[in-house]
Amino acid sequence: MKAIWPKPDEDRLRPIFLLPKAERADVIALIPDGPPRQFRWRGKTHTIAFAQGPERIADEWWLSDATDLTRDYYCLENEAGQRFWLYREGLYGRETNAPHWFVHGFFA
Repeated sequence: MKAIWPKPDEDRLRPIFLLPKAERADVIALIPDGPPRQFRWRGKTHTIAFAQGPERIADEWWLSDATDLTRDYYCLENEAGQRFWLYREGLYGRETNAPHWFVHGFFA
């Protein structure tokens, strides 16, 4: 059964559980600035069945520190139906050549 996610023009989903501190994840994406195809977190590999995003969440440019990296968030669902909220920190080729990925929360 396919998951039901909001349409692009609807309000964005937010996770019901946020980690106290986002945790690093190892991600494989088909293209450098694309959504994850697979990620490894807490010793377990998750293969992605559905991805929505990116959603860029950032401070107003005039309030941002020049060293702040851009965050692009993705709603992901693995093959087991578990849903995660991950973000990529840093724009590939502009802010960094090696963006880092983090798990930030979970959906019901």
